Amino acid sequence: MDDHRGTTPEIEERRVRLRPENDAVGTWLERLFDAAAEFVLFAIPALVLVVLFNNATLSGRVIVTATGFIVVGAAVKRRTLAVGAEWPKTNARSSVARFGYFNAVVVAGMVLPGAVDVATGGGPALVLPAAFVVGVLSAGAFPPLVAAIGG
Repeated sequence: MDDHRGTTPEIEERRVRLRPENDAVGTWLERLFDAAAEFVLFAIPALVLVVLFNNATLSGRVIVTATGFIVVGAAVKRRTLAVGAEWPKTNARSSVARFGYFNAVVVAGMVLPGAVDVATGGGPALVLPAAFVVGVLSAGAFPPLVAAIGG
């Protein structure tokens, strides 16, 4: 054992050995996971409100909104969808933007589909698609917005 580094030659060999790259599906799944984790982490306050309301209708809207946001966020992160700016790197300033924006997305995902339902009289058939559109448009607007404010 090498006392200087505290490792063995076998450990050092494993560290420098190249790991196989993910295929397209593996990369897509990684980006989905990253987008989901990011969204849930920063939107915890609004998600807690959804839990406290204990309302299946609001929960359904938020799940569909989050799904739209996560899918588009993953596509932007993977660079398979161009929205005018790359997905922002995580730093203190963009974290503040994420916190405010992602919580606003959750609230919008609760409120706007209900407003669409009331305005159109379309019933529940329009509520979930409207929630999905809120998520999709919110994720697509996030990178250019952060770029515009210099985050």
